[in-house]
Amino acid sequence: MTIRSDLKRLEAEQLLKRVHGGAIKMKPELFDPRFQEQIAVDKEEKREIGKKAVSFVDKNDVIFVDAGSSTLFFVEELVKAPPLNITVVTNSLYVINEIVQYGDIRLIVLGGMFYKKSLNFLDLDMSPLLTKYNVNRIFLGVNGLDEKGIYSTSNIEARINKELYSTNAEIFILASSSKFFKRSLILINEWQGREKIITSDQNKNENERLNILKQEKSLEIF
Repeated sequence: MTIRSDLKRLEAEQLLKRVHGGAIKMKPELFDPRFQEQIAVDKEEKREIGKKAVSFVDKNDVIFVDAGSSTLFFVEELVKAPPLNITVVTNSLYVINEIVQYGDIRLIVLGGMFYKKSLNFLDLDMSPLLTKYNVNRIFLGVNGLDEKGIYSTSNIEARINKELYSTNAEIFILASSSKFFKRSLILINEWQGREKIITSDQNKNENERLNILKQEKSLEIF
């Protein structure tokens, strides 16, 4: 299965429309109401997180952007004033549709089986591709995080995100307050001390717990 055949099938299902150099979304609210609901939750907080995350992208970077509402806000902020000569690698249909509208950003799409529930392409053998394209920064959304690590609601997404840890790229976790100290179905990875958590200002209790987590796990929190 190729990206071209994937896009052709999705166009036949009226989920997107192919254009020169990529594809554009067609009425996403009709086939993904749950994702629209996720975007509506903590909207301003996620946009603030997105703006912070953009400050970590430099000229000539090759970045991987995961699927998720927080990472979508990040991409929306990124396209407003992208650094020179950056490349975005992604498996998210929403990210693809956002980036494809801007010629200043090189886009690489990772293929695989398309999952309507999460609107991304999933392939368990993703790590070699990230190495091939020299990805130097990874931006991940999560369903939850606590003192042990980060979580996902999907087993296959968790396995793929775990593969990302096998690269030497910097790992940025984009997390709104609703994700803090919340366990989800699958543990993606325990903390390794190399993660950078990007979030917004928290209440006093959460700040105290985050500071303890930062010290105990050698994390960076912005």
